[in-house]
Amino acid sequence: MAKRKNFKANLVKQSVKQVVQKTVQQAVGRAVEKDPRILEIQTKYQKNGLTFQSNNNNIIPRDQAGNIKLQESATDNPLLIIEPASTRILNKSVLKVIDTQFNYFKFPATTRIVDTDDLDIDLDLDLTVEQESEDVIYARYKPSENRKILSDPTGQGIASGILINELEEGQIQKRPNNYYITKQIKDSGVDLRFRVKINFRYDEFLGPGDQSENNTTYFYISRNGPNKYLQRDYIQYFDFEDPFAGGGKISMYQVQNSYKDVVIANSEFEVGDTFGITALAGKNSEKRFSTINAAQTYWSITDASKNVDEWNREI
Repeated sequence: MAKRKNFKANLVKQSVKQVVQKTVQQAVGRAVEKDPRILEIQTKYQKNGLTFQSNNNNIIPRDQAGNIKLQESATDNPLLIIEPASTRILNKSVLKVIDTQFNYFKFPATTRIVDTDDLDIDLDLDLTVEQESEDVIYARYKPSENRKILSDPTGQGIASGILINELEEGQIQKRPNNYYITKQIKDSGVDLRFRVKINFRYDEFLGPGDQSENNTTYFYISRNGPNKYLQRDYIQYFDFEDPFAGGGKISMYQVQNSYKDVVIANSEFEVGDTFGITALAGKNSEKRFSTINAAQTYWSITDASKNVDEWNREI
């Protein structure tokens, strides 16, 4: 019976203690809320979307400085609750806006004329690079892939244009596989130097009883224009690396080089004329055909008055 009475007495004391503590906390909280200095600090944080401290003293009791009040080894300490911010966080709470507007000049702009009669400007400019880049004559072309050399099925010996479409340097092709005479080229009055190298081979696929046969291959420079008919063999007689390949003769699996270095006078062309390269093979079938090797073939066009190589480099 005595124990039960003591238990009830302790329970009443603890309840009274909690009520008193709660009443004191509420009074302190109201006092803090009325403190202008504390209100000013809280307003600053709330304005920027941040929670300064919990405004509910029933959850976490605080002292006047805003510190959470906990007692060591006490059994009646309130639970520590992390209260989330209920105010929406805006960009201005984490960013400081900097005024970056352009304030150095006013528009529309005005100009002021300065007397320049006494200025002595002596400029010594090296325009070598610019002059070289403006060479309206130079071009270097090559085939973009290996192609067979066509024959004439009619037997009339009519040559066909070869693939020479890839620009390595210089003037672009206004006509595919052709060098186009522009007004600048014609009006310059210069003669053109053509340097051509064609690397080609001959293949045969013989069956039982088939006999090997040589092939013949001819190359030409063609000319065409608004006031000229198409002349497929305008420049003839390419040179061959093999001295025994007279008339372009080539044997099975043989690889040859054919060259042409010729100057075309300015009087030989007009604006709008085109030059190309044509070829004619004696045989072109599934078993026997000649093929141009693109990697070893090129066509270089330079100013004939310049002492330059096929890459337009001064010699």
